[in-house]
Amino acid sequence: MLRRDPHLPKKEDDAGESAPLSTSLTTAAAASHSSPMPYRRRCQFLVSDASFRHRHRFLLLFVLAAIIALYFILVPADFILSNTSNNVKSNHPPILYGHVHMAKTGGTSLNGIIANKFDHVCGHKGYSYDAYNDNEKAKARNGAVVLSGGSVWSRSRVNPRIMSEIGYENCDYISNELDWSFWKQFGNGKFHGVNMELHVPCRDRIEHLMSMCNYEEHGKVGEKGLPTKHKIACDAKTDDDLFNSVKKCFLYLNRYDHSLLELFDVKCFSFHNQFTNYIDHMSTILSHRRFESTPYVKRETNDVRNKEEECIWYNPEVREKVDKFLLDTIPYYQFCDSCMGSENEIAT
Repeated sequence: MLRRDPHLPKKEDDAGESAPLSTSLTTAAAASHSSPMPYRRRCQFLVSDASFRHRHRFLLLFVLAAIIALYFILVPADFILSNTSNNVKSNHPPILYGHVHMAKTGGTSLNGIIANKFDHVCGHKGYSYDAYNDNEKAKARNGAVVLSGGSVWSRSRVNPRIMSEIGYENCDYISNELDWSFWKQFGNGKFHGVNMELHVPCRDRIEHLMSMCNYEEHGKVGEKGLPTKHKIACDAKTDDDLFNSVKKCFLYLNRYDHSLLELFDVKCFSFHNQFTNYIDHMSTILSHRRFESTPYVKRETNDVRNKEEECIWYNPEVREKVDKFLLDTIPYYQFCDSCMGSENEIAT
């Protein structure tokens, strides 16, 4: 009869006797893999895991929102706007520029040349967008173009009503010949929050006066059937008569008023240097056109003056009286007198 070795561990039987340790571990491991997790425990685990992910996602969103809120609180608004706008490529200067076109200061040619050279120029005497073709047509005429007054409009003389209809939203440089109140719409940054700097041409007072006297009054015909031109009464018996003859030569001096100084930074530039120094100055600010029509054909609005017929050059006393009268009574001349030679003069 075979006998069981008393030193061997007993086998696990139906009565629950202990099995060997290795057998127990193997059995437990097998049971853990083969036996499915109870349904309730699995649901609890899945719910717990989903709740954790939801809380984690909510926490991340909360932190992100807090960071954004702190950014807008701590960073100045103008810095945010400037950096936002910098992401969009733009060649516009930070401010607008306005040319106060005083009559008989060369403004017609200046407006035309600047429109032909630079983009985003909007002027009564020419716009950038069609300046090339306008000048090419002028070149084809083989001579200077005479601009008529009155209600005759062209690409070199744009109707102010049309200018207003177009608007000035795409302009960097605006030139106009209307009275000073036209500029009020741009004063103190009213125009889309963008400031404007005004540029006023300055010319010798007597020279300017005589150029205005030389301007033909359209519709008025003199003895020889020619348009009338005013003359200074150098032989006037009284100062009042002399000054009245001076006033008859005035042309649109209301295009400047001291009220502009309250609304803008107003700069001045020399009549004699406007086609050199002034244009050089603006070339550092305005964007150049892709194509430029050269040479520029001058648009004439005056006949050539005959200085020999101007009596004021032969009467020093009269010239002195007239010069003082101009300075004492005309805001435009007062501005130029104080601006030229100061830090507000545009001179490069």
